[in-house]
Amino acid sequence: MNSPNNTSLYCYPWDVADVDRFVDQARSLGMNGATLAVSYHAGKFLRPHASSGPRVIFPEDGVVYFEPDMARYGDIKPQAHSDPALREVLPKLVANGGVAVHAWTVLLHNSRLGTAHPQYTACNAYGDSYLYSLCPMQQPVFDYAVALSADVAARGVASVVVETPGWLPYAHGYHHEFAQVRSNLWLDSMLGLCFCDACMAAGQAADIDMDGLRQRIRRSIDSYLDAPIDATPTQAAAWLTADLLEDRALAALNRLRQDRVTQLVAAIRASMPPQVQLAVVATVQRPTAQSWIEGTDLHALSKVADWLEIPFYESDAAAVVSDAWDCIRRIGTPDSIRAILRPGPPDLGDGAQLPQALQGLWELGIRHFGFYNYGMLRRDRLQALGAALHSFDRRSTT
Repeated sequence: MNSPNNTSLYCYPWDVADVDRFVDQARSLGMNGATLAVSYHAGKFLRPHASSGPRVIFPEDGVVYFEPDMARYGDIKPQAHSDPALREVLPKLVANGGVAVHAWTVLLHNSRLGTAHPQYTACNAYGDSYLYSLCPMQQPVFDYAVALSADVAARGVASVVVETPGWLPYAHGYHHEFAQVRSNLWLDSMLGLCFCDACMAAGQAADIDMDGLRQRIRRSIDSYLDAPIDATPTQAAAWLTADLLEDRALAALNRLRQDRVTQLVAAIRASMPPQVQLAVVATVQRPTAQSWIEGTDLHALSKVADWLEIPFYESDAAAVVSDAWDCIRRIGTPDSIRAILRPGPPDLGDGAQLPQALQGLWELGIRHFGFYNYGMLRRDRLQALGAALHSFDRRSTT
């Protein structure tokens, strides 16, 4: 697990359909792995160097890019992509053998399945269903996530990289999100709390006054939306901290959510063959310390998964290094971290500070790196990524 300087290129099936060509290019850039999306949500992606297919692609929402073994699944079942060619990319990439294949598996961010099973989605304090967010407290959702991960793990991959094992935040996940109230950390956190039937029952079983908490959350949101104010980022962060300290039920619910996500990840690990490693994309929050909003406990997850794959998506290298330092502080070691960097816009000075970010992470003891995203980066950014890696390899081995 601790072999030095593992490097992997995040990619989508439609960008690597010519598997042999992709593997040759990836290896020329200094990659020994490919992190391939095998379960994904909707999007709209510009493909700067696409050799075939659309320049702007709209992926099918909430599908898997392989032939699922339907006998594994219960109430919730995956839907395979409609194009057989895209379902063949995973087995072809595994068969090629030129790079280790890491199966990037989006679990609970799925509007297709949420629309089909609204009774299993997250619900806010008002009872509004978030169709893009399957709730892991719901047992059929939990079972689906375990079955999907085990199904993927049986495909000859080196590791399964699970994303969104918890609750999605309010301001992420659906199409054309729009509001005329400014977003802030406090408001998004309050709107992101789930009070579905399963969460209500779990909270009550843990002696949390869920009815009272739901009413307080509603009153707080109502009061804020009715006030002629906008919280600054500093104020919103302070309000959230104060609420967690002053409202024991709120703190207890968040702890309950973290325990559930850890339980799910442990169950996924137990369902997989021992030779297939499990990585967890810890969060979409910046900085990573806010990952508890999604139910992530970094330290606990590091004990039940093989890796935490952490997106250090920051504007400059200094912010990457400081966030990584804090993650190591919380986890206790850099050995289980795989760092994800975006070597182009909008991060790292549009990619110019990639060498400094790599060096800073290396000095902290992080030896494993992923890069997002092959199909979205311009050719010059891919070339710069390769140059940075080759130069970094020479420095790190001297």
